[in-house]
Amino acid sequence: MLGIFRKTKAGQQGRPPEGPLPPAPGWDALANAFAAIYPGRPTKWWEHNGVHRMHERRDPPENPLEAVAIYDPGPFWHFVSFGMSDLYTKESEGDWSGFGYELTFRVAKDESDKPPLWPVQVMVSLAKAAYKGETFVLGHTIKTGPIDGQKETPLTALLVVQDPAIQLVETPHGKVSLFLLIGVEEHVRKRALDLGVDAILGEILAGNPELVTRV
Repeated sequence: MLGIFRKTKAGQQGRPPEGPLPPAPGWDALANAFAAIYPGRPTKWWEHNGVHRMHERRDPPENPLEAVAIYDPGPFWHFVSFGMSDLYTKESEGDWSGFGYELTFRVAKDESDKPPLWPVQVMVSLAKAAYKGETFVLGHTIKTGPIDGQKETPLTALLVVQDPAIQLVETPHGKVSLFLLIGVEEHVRKRALDLGVDAILGEILAGNPELVTRV
């Protein structure tokens, strides 16, 4: 999967520049919510090379995410998907926007000080699964194989929990929850299946209060 990173100044929404764009109140609500958490900090954006979902006619879409924002709190990168909720117009029914959530990842920085691409690849894969009918909810465990695609990586599963930065964003198209993905080893996933993700999350928080995935 190919994509590019670009950067916008704080306060800019960073929507993909694919011809004239309609108003995007859902997008703006999400971007403004995170801009309030990380004021004054530039944002990096990932965009796929291809047709954006708003212009796609495939069902499910080949490119399910419009973009991924990457925020820089300091010791880790904070990835946020844009595309699981209704960004431009209200397409879903009820009080929730789209699928009712966006995906997030908190990934520790390495010596390169550049955001890796693999979290985006994980998000896109999950988004494709959701558009094909897979259901993701808080408290789920997801078996993935090595999350960064490297066979020596011991993190082979994900826990789905509430993002501690923002639990819910109210948009003009409905509510959006923020689902944080945490990379874990297989034995942790199995214990989460037995005891529940909430019980395992308490253990993780004791040694990793910011819920950062370290590969």
